[in-house]
Amino acid sequence: MPSKNTLLRLCWEQFFLPRILKRKRVTLLFSPANVCPLLGRLTNVVMIQNIEPFSNRVPEKRRFLQRIRLKSLKLLTILSVRKARTTIFPSLKARSDIEKSGVMMRHAEVIYHSMNRELFHPFRENDDALLQCKKKYQVNSFILFVSNIQRYKNVFELIRAFVLLRDTIDNALQLVLAGTCPDRKYYNEMKSFIIREGYERRILFLGNVPYEDLPHLYAACTLFVYPSTCESFGMTLVEAMACGAPVLASDREPMQEICADAAIYFDPMDPTAIADVIRKTIRNHDLLSALKINSLERAKAFSWENTARDTLKALTNMH
Repeated sequence: MPSKNTLLRLCWEQFFLPRILKRKRVTLLFSPANVCPLLGRLTNVVMIQNIEPFSNRVPEKRRFLQRIRLKSLKLLTILSVRKARTTIFPSLKARSDIEKSGVMMRHAEVIYHSMNRELFHPFRENDDALLQCKKKYQVNSFILFVSNIQRYKNVFELIRAFVLLRDTIDNALQLVLAGTCPDRKYYNEMKSFIIREGYERRILFLGNVPYEDLPHLYAACTLFVYPSTCESFGMTLVEAMACGAPVLASDREPMQEICADAAIYFDPMDPTAIADVIRKTIRNHDLLSALKINSLERAKAFSWENTARDTLKALTNMH
């Protein structure tokens, strides 16, 4: 029941969970989503998954209730980090954002996430599952974006960039956006622009895509483009690289930290700059091939086995 309501979940985590843990004689709690119980003497390790509340630009674009939620999460995160024996970050960027806010930490670790290698890997162009996926979503040649669609992801800037490419790239090329958009106002703004420009058939919103379909979309895309300005890690970047997708990414951290030389970077706030890098990359087949190779090589740096080992080490060092 608490998981269905943010306020109920918060009350359960802060007041009921500590009692349960004390009764069961638990001595160490790992909280993997920013917030740990603030009462009691329990030893806590907290992982920072969401750095959005610490971005100076992002909260201003949110509605009133969303800004309240972000401010509350920021306060709870600060208190949790102060209380935790160790704080784990999924990137150097995430750690830096918390440190810049002036929060005092006892101990910090940076431990990268990874991807499911059984799902996310290259596919042959004539692979049956890949062909079925393209048929299911009615796509063939396309640029791909995967993530929940929020304003700070700069999806509208990507859409504007794609329209700027009119008649300068293959007119059969589509822009495919996989992910839900909880901000209806933002979604309607983008849809109105797309209709006004006559791009309804070339820019597709797929909504929530089943997880098992994502590897085929990554593997089939001509380019994977990620214009986000605020991430703690960038899971979809690692998934795309593991499938051999050529990657173009925002020049904001942690994108460069995660992709290194496996991506070409651009200013995510400038649709003209995004359009220019897409055009130059698509026209250069040698560059596309090199990006695919670099993606697969860079993806080898990320492993859930390493994540698990390093996390266990951080936890066992508590005693």
